[in-house]
Amino acid sequence: MNPKTVLMKGLFSKYIPKLFIQQWILGVARGNMADIIRTRIFDPQIEWMPLKRAELLYADPFLYKSGNEYTILFEDYSMDDKYGKISVMTVGEKPGSHGHKLLLDTESHLSYPFVYTENGITYLFPEASQSGKLSCYQYDPVNTTAIFVKELINLPLLDATICRHNDTYWLFGTINGKDADNKLYIYYSDSLLGNYTPHPANPVRTGLVGTRPAGKIIEVDGQLYRPAQNSRYTYGESITVNRITKLTETDYEEDFHMTIALNRKNKNNRKMHGIHTINHLDDIIVVDGTVWRFSIPVKMKQLRLKLGTKQEENN
Repeated sequence: MNPKTVLMKGLFSKYIPKLFIQQWILGVARGNMADIIRTRIFDPQIEWMPLKRAELLYADPFLYKSGNEYTILFEDYSMDDKYGKISVMTVGEKPGSHGHKLLLDTESHLSYPFVYTENGITYLFPEASQSGKLSCYQYDPVNTTAIFVKELINLPLLDATICRHNDTYWLFGTINGKDADNKLYIYYSDSLLGNYTPHPANPVRTGLVGTRPAGKIIEVDGQLYRPAQNSRYTYGESITVNRITKLTETDYEEDFHMTIALNRKNKNNRKMHGIHTINHLDDIIVVDGTVWRFSIPVKMKQLRLKLGTKQEENN
């Protein structure tokens, strides 16, 4: 990257957030994720779902399939409530056209609703770092409910992502705090619902590029690929996909495979900026992206919330 580009990115990340609000919205595309991984080219036609109200935020989309129907589970945040909830919407001809339904509200912040199906049962592991623990719920799509099952780990994990490899369950995540975006931890278990043991090499990766999870681990041609956030210049700038080369109870290694970023030359993406979550199921791909909106009332509300949080921390 040339020095001029670095300078512009630095100025953008420093001054634009002071004037505009960064609003996350959802996007849906059709595509073959295996082909994207093989060719290292990401440029699908994404149908974005703009939000009418500037104080809303939809992010962290995951997919679930029942019969021929696909459902998006996502973080549903409103500045009125000051915390995120988990909601669901159906993927139809026009995603979100039928609105959405509330799935889970703990009256404390929830996001990143990781979904895992095993033996006909679908489990939900939403990020709830404010509670200081990672909890598991059983997802009932018929009644749109999430029933508490158990606490998995008593740590404020962010973006917990689970995969099964060599008959072992591997849980990836970062820990809330000053290193939330730049230290990756792994835990492993013989059972999906634990108990989970910390990996002896923790933290297995450090740095603002390619560390914090950004979606389900992807398996292509027998290889595991881990999407992770790139927050070098600004939070949610793009996604780094790392190829996992070693995953054992004593060692972990991964190397860079590709970058997933929004092609601003594509007319569908001209108003979009960052991207920090990607998931797929069959030929459906879901992502989130940011738009910058100028709204003085919402910006003032953001500042009040920030000052209120700092005051609570000082007390």
